[in-house]
Amino acid sequence: MAIARKAAGLMLSLPLAVGAATVAMAACPQELAVYRGTDGIGDLEFTGGGAGMHSEMRLLYPGVEPVTIYLSHDDRLDRAIAMLPLNCPEGDVTGEELAACLVYQGPVYKIDRESGVAGLPGTGTDAAESLLLPGLASALWDNPQFDGAGPTERPAEVFEISGCQE
Repeated sequence: MAIARKAAGLMLSLPLAVGAATVAMAACPQELAVYRGTDGIGDLEFTGGGAGMHSEMRLLYPGVEPVTIYLSHDDRLDRAIAMLPLNCPEGDVTGEELAACLVYQGPVYKIDRESGVAGLPGTGTDAAESLLLPGLASALWDNPQFDGAGPTERPAEVFEISGCQE
């Protein structure tokens, strides 16, 4: 009987603890957010931000060198665009050379319970609950640009907030 009461108490307190963690994460500014892939393998962490925008994210997988994803803003479409170049030539790069080494290019969307799918929040605003990078899995998995040292399993395209770099 005492065990059943303790279990019931634990079940009642668990949603409160999860809710408190979500509130604490929501207080994290977007430029300091850290995300974990829904597959539980890869991580995304924002690194930087200047002139009122996010400048880049690091993509982290176990056993794989960290990869930088550069962020820019597409004014015409009014959304953040992610670009992941890999093994590009040093120095000034032509458009053709960049296209040859660009592993991934696509929009970054936030997903949350209140507003659904929308553009990436700006610097200084609360971090999104989840991020979607459509097409990332097919761009990374078994990509020859990694020279056999890329993700060994199909990567996630949805990342959930897991921490804050404060």
